[in-house]
Amino acid sequence: MDMTSPDPSGTGPSHAGEPADPHLVHELASAHPDVVTAAAAGVTRVAHGEGLGLVPLGLPLPKGKRDLLVPAERREAVLLEIQGTLDRARRRNALLAQGRRALEGWSTSLHPADDRTRVRAVRSDDLPWPGLPAPVRLQVSRVLDAMELADLTDDDLALRLEGDPALAAALEDALSRTAARLHRYAGETDGAEDAWTFASLADRLSRAARNRHAVDELLERWDREFAVWRRERAEARGRAYVDRHFDLARFEKLFPVARGLGRRLVLVVGPTNSGKTHHAIEALKGAWDGIYLAPLRLLALEVMERLNAEGTPASLLTGEEAIVTPGARHTASTIEVMDPDRPVEVAVIDEIQMLADPDRGWAWTAALMGAPAETVYILGAPEARPLVERVAAHLGERLEVIELERKVPLTLIDRRLNWEEVEPGDALIAFSRREIHSVRDTLRAKGLSVAAVYGALAPEVRRREAARFLSGEADVVVATDAIGMGLNLPCRRVLFTALEKFDGTSVRPLSATEVKQIAGRAGRFGKFESGEFGVVGRGTPQALRNLLEKADGRLRADAPLTVRPTRAMLARLADHIGTEETVLLLDCVADARTAGSPYRVGDLSGMRRLAVMLDERRLGLPAKLDLLLIPADLEDEAEARILAAILGAVEAGEPSPLGRFVPARLDGLDGAALEGLSRACDLYYWAARKFPTLFPEREAVRGRRGEISRRLADLLATRGARSAGQRREPPPKAGFRGAPRKRFGPRR
Repeated sequence: MDMTSPDPSGTGPSHAGEPADPHLVHELASAHPDVVTAAAAGVTRVAHGEGLGLVPLGLPLPKGKRDLLVPAERREAVLLEIQGTLDRARRRNALLAQGRRALEGWSTSLHPADDRTRVRAVRSDDLPWPGLPAPVRLQVSRVLDAMELADLTDDDLALRLEGDPALAAALEDALSRTAARLHRYAGETDGAEDAWTFASLADRLSRAARNRHAVDELLERWDREFAVWRRERAEARGRAYVDRHFDLARFEKLFPVARGLGRRLVLVVGPTNSGKTHHAIEALKGAWDGIYLAPLRLLALEVMERLNAEGTPASLLTGEEAIVTPGARHTASTIEVMDPDRPVEVAVIDEIQMLADPDRGWAWTAALMGAPAETVYILGAPEARPLVERVAAHLGERLEVIELERKVPLTLIDRRLNWEEVEPGDALIAFSRREIHSVRDTLRAKGLSVAAVYGALAPEVRRREAARFLSGEADVVVATDAIGMGLNLPCRRVLFTALEKFDGTSVRPLSATEVKQIAGRAGRFGKFESGEFGVVGRGTPQALRNLLEKADGRLRADAPLTVRPTRAMLARLADHIGTEETVLLLDCVADARTAGSPYRVGDLSGMRRLAVMLDERRLGLPAKLDLLLIPADLEDEAEARILAAILGAVEAGEPSPLGRFVPARLDGLDGAALEGLSRACDLYYWAARKFPTLFPEREAVRGRRGEISRRLADLLATRGARSAGQRREPPPKAGFRGAPRKRFGPRR
């Protein structure tokens, strides 16, 4: 019985007496739209299908797969259709066998297609290329129905496939595209004078082509290989360029103005309250022109106001603010914005021990090497003297050292104080915004009025809070360690609420230099004739004494000086290696060779994180390089949002009014929101200086920031920590920072 007479047993032979392959029959039958399995029909046994009008297919099927059903009225038609498909499959198999014989030695071959009734004609050719270790093997193909090639003789089959115009055109296109891509790759390596020639790329291309013969897949893989190779080439050339032309191992040579002045260095060292700043201010007042480089924006503002008040016109310049005084030849600025190309008679670098700061030390290195002044006054703690002496010797510049003594005695309180023992005139030191408000609440509960000074506050607010303390309106002040950087906050006692701080990566103990700088704010000549410092609430006097006696290894004479690339350096590097990818530029600098020199490249991870954001946007290189130096803290969620808005405005190229960043109405906002808006004003002002057409309301920022500052100062002065953005919480458990102790004596 052949397949035109179905065998109900499912074991009948196929066409022309050949037994049917049960697995092939099952595969083809399962694909037929009228054939279903018993499970799909909702029955457990084939015999139960009769009730639904379904009958067994009646074809030879593999054991365990004989559950195929077909509608009874469609059975004969379905069997005929499956028979035709089986016949075409048989013909395809015969055609494939014929093709292996007839096409031997030709450029075309036959292969099975996914469809059992179709074949794939494949044509191959080799493309030799100068420099490649082996020719590139390319293949093109097209799918044909087996019936199109049935009944041809071997010669006719070979001629038909070899003369196929579609295959010929596809192969010509593949060869042409591949040759064009290789020509482009070779063109980008012509004239290379280093190891990055086409030969260094050719081996990668050859390996990628070994098992990839389809042109689209091959070219896609080649482009990926070429992108990796080109980046590696740019990194290698960039590192070589940095080492050869920037030579960070001789960082001082990047400041030609300073090197040409024959500078005189004057190191003024002494403990806090020894008159270092007064000494430098007098030198500035006696100079034709000068610059004062401060660690803090608020300190720069204080010096500017002092110079103006004492008859020396001075302007202010920081990253977020500029105040121009008519006729001023002196400038007070934050150290990061020093102009190394404008020579002056006198420059003052304050807080030189900040050379050891892992995040900002690069700015003090740049100032020490590049301050363009005939005389450079260097102010700082005595611990920094060995390092500065080493730098002076390295530069070959004259160094004079002036040692000042503290004007009032300073003593350590020999016991830990309780919160009840805090008195008017005390300054309490905390190391986070949250801790400041916790301490503030604790003291207010004791009946003391409290001023707060911390970094998140705008300078105007910090000044008002300091003024409240200085005038006696506030009994005590709670401040961060910024008090140790010369802020004008004379106090009778300095009390530490903690002896460790979070430095951006981890919590660490305070260094001896930090303790001395902070504790030294106690006492003030002419106001408090002695000063005291100690601990309150937490810590012990012995622990504080141990910190004082521990040497600060960061300021040892052989400590490395951190450096960071400037905008001009990155622009030159980008032009040399032909890239606008800022991440690549930073990676080239991060690997700069500095061995054997006093320098090392500082941590660029923060800049690199910002660079990733910049490279993801459609921005030109000049805008990227400007934005790479924006003084925004990406770890702060609010600042990150402001930064994203600035980047979006620059990318879109559309003017952004201040109202997009700061609302017109400030009613009902708490302190945290006001602090965020103040910071938004700072960053908008910075952006307005860099992109004046995109951020046009530069002049309006000062007024809006002043209004925000007044509201925040009022909240701090009158309504307590809750209005300053702090959620009212239950008192902390005993033993926690800021909580009163229930027992006396140190914790054991």
